Amino acid sequence: MCRKLVYLVPFILVLGLVGLANGAEGLFGEYYHGTAADPWRELIMERIDSTINFNWSGSPAPSMNPDGFTVRWTGMIEVPASATYTFHTQSDDGIRLQVNGQQIIDNWTDHGDTHDSGDIALSAGQQYEIILEYYENGGGAICQLSWQSPTIARQTIPSQYLFAERPFPHSPEPTDGAVLRDTFVSLAWGSGDYAASHDVYLGENYDDVAVGAESTLQGNQVETSFAVGFPGFPYPEGVLPGTTYYWRIDDVAADGITMYKGPVWSFSIAPRNAFSPDPVDGSDSVDPNVALTWELGYGAILHYVYFGDDYDVVSNAVGGMPWGASTYSPGTLDLEKVYYWRVDAFHGVETIKGEIWSFSTPGAVGSPMPSHSAVDVTQVLSLTWIASDSAASHQVYFGTDKDAVQSADTGSPEYKGSKNLGSESHDPGKLEWGTNYYWRVDEVETGGSTQKGMVWSFTTADFLVVDDFESYNDLEPVDPASNRIFNAWLDGFGDQTNGSLVGYAVPPFAEQNIVHGGNQSMPFEYNNLAGKSEATLTLTYPRDWTEKGVNTLTIWFRGEAANAAETLYVALNGSATVNHDNPDAAKTASWTRWDIDLQTFGVNLTNVNTITLGLRSVTGGTGMMYFDDIGLYPPAP
Repeated sequence: MCRKLVYLVPFILVLGLVGLANGAEGLFGEYYHGTAADPWRELIMERIDSTINFNWSGSPAPSMNPDGFTVRWTGMIEVPASATYTFHTQSDDGIRLQVNGQQIIDNWTDHGDTHDSGDIALSAGQQYEIILEYYENGGGAICQLSWQSPTIARQTIPSQYLFAERPFPHSPEPTDGAVLRDTFVSLAWGSGDYAASHDVYLGENYDDVAVGAESTLQGNQVETSFAVGFPGFPYPEGVLPGTTYYWRIDDVAADGITMYKGPVWSFSIAPRNAFSPDPVDGSDSVDPNVALTWELGYGAILHYVYFGDDYDVVSNAVGGMPWGASTYSPGTLDLEKVYYWRVDAFHGVETIKGEIWSFSTPGAVGSPMPSHSAVDVTQVLSLTWIASDSAASHQVYFGTDKDAVQSADTGSPEYKGSKNLGSESHDPGKLEWGTNYYWRVDEVETGGSTQKGMVWSFTTADFLVVDDFESYNDLEPVDPASNRIFNAWLDGFGDQTNGSLVGYAVPPFAEQNIVHGGNQSMPFEYNNLAGKSEATLTLTYPRDWTEKGVNTLTIWFRGEAANAAETLYVALNGSATVNHDNPDAAKTASWTRWDIDLQTFGVNLTNVNTITLGLRSVTGGTGMMYFDDIGLYPPAP
């Protein structure tokens, strides 16, 4: 029997093109041609606004037609589930569609019966600005907008996903994740609808900004802009190359009490050395015809590029050819092989040596777990990889010194033994807290020749990891490596007393867009008609919740504004329960940290067998939650 029931519904073309004369509309109703001053225009726009809560503003006509003008709708949407959405438009004139500043349809110069579509990945629990423009050139126009996703048949956008209000701070400048090349930054943002003032948070630690640590609060102000890197402001001597800064705006309503907490945004100052390699360092199965690209070092005049299949040769090379472009094509590469490359940045008075980046072509050892450069990794784990195509066995190297692991051979202390095919794993034993580890897997072929693997790395956490949700995969249950999220977190599937469902109905089962840290989080759907919705994880490690003096359980969670306000709780050993003190916790649409004193549970903390996350019925409501990065922390030093 299938774990989840999946219903395949044919995509249905929803035209929604019924005229206003008979009182029916599609998403935007029907718009009849007229001049820019035509009263019909105002009447139709007014009706559209009152019907679907979209705001409208006009703009001057393009020059392509003296009788034409641009019709523009703006509004907000919130999607029902995280997915890639396809938006469809129809107009007999040119049309453009933007979602969250990304133009996904641009057919401005086309005329006639025009159908267009565009794709964009959107996350549940987040509001997005949508702008639809079409060019009315005098022929009488109909404009219609619909959407579809892997789980939604094509339809006009239901009204419950459309919003006129924007209660939270939005539209950050610079955009979230921007990489800048300057020593100062002017921050700006869009004010939420109910803001009288704004609390500004800024710092170099994501978690401190997310929880509003006092050290990151820069003050309260009315203005919607803030300077960084100027004398008299934070970082008066300038922001630093190679540094990431996090910021958050909380809108404060006129009563001085009501808060609208904004998301954490970030910007980075480019480093002086070359950065952002493509392929990403540690990539496997890279196209043999790859063109290497990178971001220029901040202030660099030119670069020197070194490339080859020998780490030491690439690392020690000097006197490379000056390179002005930020791309290099090495030619067609061999399969099942590791390659290394380095880009040095020349600044006139100095040359900054670049990092050694590596990648492998298809067929080589790959897919390390933990993933390359992973952080906050549990101290008890099994290292795994995917076998190379020509391997008869593999040799494993492991240690805390990168150079030693890179240069190690079978006589080195870093050598941990040989693994036969079908045994692509290694148990390194219990690891230290907060430590960098490096490992390498070499391919040994039938004839005895060896293909040296690249060095992977990870960093263990300085706390106990209960679950970071990174180890779950989509493999079939018959595969020994299968680790599906809903087989670890047991939910209410098939249980009439438990209304929870963990994971999605189709792969990927874990959430891969709405995450707090790493690459995955746990999607948790609740339906409290049965009274509760909960999921339980049976623990193998850690079970001693007193190790190294840990005293706080931390859970990161996020809900959606449309969720029913049910009581969020966590339980240990099936009975010791603590409720979240915010009755609206499930409606929180940004990642929120929940810290719980372990003594509150009142259980034997040296033998914790299970942890349960759930929502208890208040209204019998439904919704979607996301959980990530559950850990046990010692007291702050």
